[in-house]
Amino acid sequence: MIPTERPLDNPINWSFRAMRVRGIDVRVHVTFVLGAVVLLWMELPKEGVRVTAPFSHVLGGALATYAILFAVVLLHEFGHCWGARRTGGEADEILLWPLGGLATVNPPHEPRAHLVTTLAGPMVNVAICALCSAALALWIGSLGAVPWNPLHPMTPTDASIFPTLGQYWVLRVYGTSYFLLLINLLPVFPFDGGRIVQAVIWSRLGYRKAAEIATTTGMVGAIAIGLAGLFTDQSWLFVMIAVFGYATCWQTRMALRERGDLGFDEFAYDASAVRRAPRASRHGPIKRLRLRRAAARAERERQVEELHEQAVEAVLRKVSQSGLGSLTARERAILEEETRRRRALAEDSRRPD
Repeated sequence: MIPTERPLDNPINWSFRAMRVRGIDVRVHVTFVLGAVVLLWMELPKEGVRVTAPFSHVLGGALATYAILFAVVLLHEFGHCWGARRTGGEADEILLWPLGGLATVNPPHEPRAHLVTTLAGPMVNVAICALCSAALALWIGSLGAVPWNPLHPMTPTDASIFPTLGQYWVLRVYGTSYFLLLINLLPVFPFDGGRIVQAVIWSRLGYRKAAEIATTTGMVGAIAIGLAGLFTDQSWLFVMIAVFGYATCWQTRMALRERGDLGFDEFAYDASAVRRAPRASRHGPIKRLRLRRAAARAERERQVEELHEQAVEAVLRKVSQSGLGSLTARERAILEEETRRRRALAEDSRRPD
């Protein structure tokens, strides 16, 4: 029986679970497998082309290259999951597909938590590059062994260095992580660089305004990437990245407009809302007891409201990424209840005193 929570009419759900690590499901999209098959086929010897290496070596090299890509992307997404959990949020799924990975995370709805969650992914790539750089420099005995040039991320800076087979594969790991790091740090939403920009301006302008600015610049950036990709050897890759980026930005903007009645700005983080608590020592013991009880009651209510807002935000994010058809019955109930609550508040505010 096909589970109702993953309707197959949504292409994003065409995936299968590959493993489960510390409560996080790692799913692989069917297009990821198809992409691997296509890349492997492209590596095979073609008719009329002289091949100096045995077929088994060519096939093994292609498989190893794709395995490195799989591992680096997976570690990057685990970084996002770790960042979300570190800030008190949740992370339960990673989806691998041809353009990389998508981590389903739900950090607390405030700028710092989202910033930490986003930065945790690229920092994994930085750590991988640092380890590979140290290994290459010590192994070969020169800093020129490290491929600093972003245009040639797998070629030693010193052209006189000819790496051995083992050093070559360390270079491949470094280059793969370096390339993914540079792509993810582009200030184009929905890549990590664009999300970092959104989190930085969120605390000043509010969530909705920050999302609108980030998606606008993301759409412009996607067009620029697509045009630039037409003049490179890997034009298909850059065009796919541009299409994915533009489509995600457009879907996010449409979701913001359609759910305007939910009051997105109500979820915005407001640093000015934090006030210094009055000093209890100015009151008598009975008054202080009442203040403590009132403060504890207010804290419980705040925690309940925060959990509710996080649940609503998780539902909205899932709708933005996968559409309404991907919601479970419980998630639909959360969305409907929040809509009724916001409408009731709006009606109360319009009533005359």
